[in-house]
Amino acid sequence: MMDVYDAIVIGAGIEGSSTAYHIANKGIKKVALLEQFQLGHTRGSSHGASRMTRRGYHAQHFAEMMAEAFKMWEEIEHEVGTQLYIKTGGVHFSAGINIFLKEVISGLRNLGLRHEILSAAEANSRFDFLKLPSHYMCAIEEDAGILISNKALDAFHKLFTKRGGKIIECCQVTKITPGDQLVTLTTTRGEYKTKKLVITAGPWSSKMVKPLGLDLPINVVKIDVLYWKVDQLDVFTPGRGDSNRSMGAFICHDFDHYYGLPAYEYPGLVKVCFHDGCTVDPDARDAKPNPQSVERVSQFIDKFLKGVSTDPSIVESCMYSITPDKSFLLGHHPKHHNIIIGAGFSGHGFKLAPVVGKILSELVLDLPPSYNLEPFKLDRFDKHHRSRL
Repeated sequence: MMDVYDAIVIGAGIEGSSTAYHIANKGIKKVALLEQFQLGHTRGSSHGASRMTRRGYHAQHFAEMMAEAFKMWEEIEHEVGTQLYIKTGGVHFSAGINIFLKEVISGLRNLGLRHEILSAAEANSRFDFLKLPSHYMCAIEEDAGILISNKALDAFHKLFTKRGGKIIECCQVTKITPGDQLVTLTTTRGEYKTKKLVITAGPWSSKMVKPLGLDLPINVVKIDVLYWKVDQLDVFTPGRGDSNRSMGAFICHDFDHYYGLPAYEYPGLVKVCFHDGCTVDPDARDAKPNPQSVERVSQFIDKFLKGVSTDPSIVESCMYSITPDKSFLLGHHPKHHNIIIGAGFSGHGFKLAPVVGKILSELVLDLPPSYNLEPFKLDRFDKHHRSRL
């Protein structure tokens, strides 16, 4: 007789792994996490060793959620006994105080978080890696830094299995058959039945839910993840030089967004990327790097950074699932209440994964959500539904 699971989560990236952990952590005994590839693969959005974390957000609902995310990452670190967060501090900058930077500053202020506002001249004098044009302004936040992403993902897998959860690798879902009581999954490893299903399939989410009558407004893009050689290790390596002057995390909040992290993954190479890419099919992502993407980041480095090569040393890739307003899609399927969807994380879901997993687990268990889910509604882009963001 086929086993019936209390909950199955599709997709063992950071969002699905966090969700599976939270479900199991609430005492649900029969929980499975299905992954179409082997754990640790590089085909989706959760691989690599570094992600930025920060408290400053121009979207206030994210700024509020980050307070809990920092606490939860600390709790996970403590339980697994592995460092997952490196505090570097962070610089937000833009041409003048534009709408994005203004809202970042407002969020930091409203949450009572320590920060400074600097002119370009003050920032260039303080930091050994910046050369901002004179009309730029900065907000400095204390807690920004690096999440060690591969270890964070592994931590959720360990905590999930520690609580009795089952991870099934190399298990591609080929069909989902809804039912009032049970959802049936047809996979490359046989059939599975579950009382509740969570779909956190990253770039494959739209494909997966389309046969269920749901058209998610997600654009899947391939991002070039670029690493650049630096000329002074003390300036660009966390913990090596004067932390008040060296490179931390940074974001350029102009209408073209760029971001960077100090040298962590590869010795002597900083990570500087453009927060967008070319539309791709996730099953056919292996195109060559986009030369326009590489060139525009090279030009950004030449304009804004000191001591960084303008020729990339390493080019990797990642996929973003981007919604029109860059906010998440979290909720029940409109016709099948026992199917829950988490998608559209738009390149900034990793740092919020502990909170996302908590929210999705609450939807699974029909508990009151911890946050207002209005900014995440699945139908907010419908032609008869005006976005409130």
